[in-house]
Amino acid sequence: MAEAMEKLDREDVIRIAEGLKLIEEGVETIQGVMRKKKIKSLKDIASELLPVFKSDDDTLSDSVITRLG
Repeated sequence: MAEAMEKLDREDVIRIAEGLKLIEEGVETIQGVMRKKKIKSLKDIASELLPVFKSDDDTLSDSVITRLG
């Protein structure tokens, strides 16, 4: 049988709202870069990023991981 879902409390709602704000800010950042570089789709971004990461000496990967951490 399916378990009953726990109800969200005030802190849960606040944390979800904070997470949604971070997502919105991230989307705005991505869209800004896409507009600046005239990138039309996420597929285009992937085609640009994959070769960079593949040819990188791990410093870019480390920088990205550090920035996200």
